[in-house]
Amino acid sequence: MALPSTLDELFAGMPARLQADKAAGVVSRFHFKLSGEPGGEWTVALDKGQCQVEKGLTGEAKCVVEASGADYLAIERGELRPEVAFMQGKIKLSNLPEMMTLMQAFSRPA
Repeated sequence: MALPSTLDELFAGMPARLQADKAAGVVSRFHFKLSGEPGGEWTVALDKGQCQVEKGLTGEAKCVVEASGADYLAIERGELRPEVAFMQGKIKLSNLPEMMTLMQAFSRPA
């Protein structure tokens, strides 16, 4: 599988990258608010080893992720380290521990 070149590809591929064993007990919802070009809003819901991705914001999120679409895509593609982006204010998280849970539940795009 090639690295995602768009945010739509990135989010569409998330269910296939879920490591069900690492997400077995996780029930959470994330809102991604990605600005600029490319940008958009997505909801990612984890429910005991299952992942559902929807375009737009639905339900109540345990963690809201805000960044430019370009920066978030660069993070997911391994071109920008998430720690650096966070410390530089390029990504904002409403719940850091919840985001760590999300990051550990998915394999990186290949």
